[in-house]
Parts: sequence; structure tokens; C-alpha cells
Amino acid sequence: MGNSIVCFEPIINDKCKILILGSMPSKKSREFNFYYANSTNRFWKILSVIYCEDFQNVDRATKIKLLFKHNIALFDVYKSCEMKKFGSSLDSNIIKQKFNDIPNLIKDTNISKIFITSKKAYDEFLSHFKHEFDFSKISIINLPSPSSANRSKYKTDEKLIEAWKLLMN
Repeated sequence: MGNSIVCFEPIINDKCKILILGSMPSKKSREFNFYYANSTNRFWKILSVIYCEDFQNVDRATKIKLLFKHNIALFDVYKSCEMKKFGSSLDSNIIKQKFNDIPNLIKDTNISKIFITSKKAYDEFLSHFKHEFDFSKISIINLPSPSSANRSKYKTDEKLIEAWKLLMN
């Protein structure tokens, strides 16, 4: 297949309390070289509504400042992967995935909650890292994907935003 995809660098600092993990950057995100860059992805809109800040209509540096203001880190579950179907961004096409070292990434931070925005990545994360986390000290929570591919279940933004309000707890 030979269409290897690699993740972006993590956006994290030692004050972050929440880590949001996707699976891998979409094709559009890779084109723009930044997380959730596809205009149909609802990620930045969700954060804008939840935190009453404009995450959408700002540049990359401002998005990172806003993430840090709200103690949020971003990264991906997978370090690299290939896609069964060339050009696809669907998680169902991910194969030959290698995992990022999430336990090492967060060891010197205040991360107490990890939210994973993909059911496949969530299940594989739990299986892969089941012995590496103290689940009494850190919560691992699956959130519905903000991707437009998830519109069949979350037709309205309001339903999706409601599910994502877990970030505020």
C-alpha cells in the first residue's frame, strides 16, 4: 500500500488537565498541517460553543493559546498508519497502526482526563494501554467524533455539543 500517514506533533504543556485524542489527521488536516482543519469538521465549533470563545475564525497560534487557556492538550492515538483505501480519512480504513507513547507524553503533566474522539481509537487505546494507566487517577472517555462522517448519528450540532459538554465536568 505504501501510503503511510504520520501524526502531528502534540499540542501540550505542563498545565494541561484535559487531553483530546483523535485517531489520525484527516486528508484535509494534513493538507493544512493542523488539527481538525477540514471545514466540515465540527471540532473548533464545539469548543467555541462550550467555552464561549472563538476557536473557529482565528489563526493556528490563537487556537493553541485558547487551548492552553482552557488547559486542553491535543494529540492522536496513532503515531502512524496506512489506509486501506487511498485518500480516505475514515477510521474504518486505518491499518498497520502504531501507537503514540501517551503514558510518557502525560507523565509530567496535570492530565486527569483523556477524551478520545473515535470509537475505533478508543477501543484500541484501552486495549493497548490497559496496564499503563491508573484508572483511579485518570479518566478515559469516548466522545462522538466531530467529523462530518458522523452526521448520521449526530445530525444536529446541538446534539453533538451536548455530548461534548463532558469536557466541562
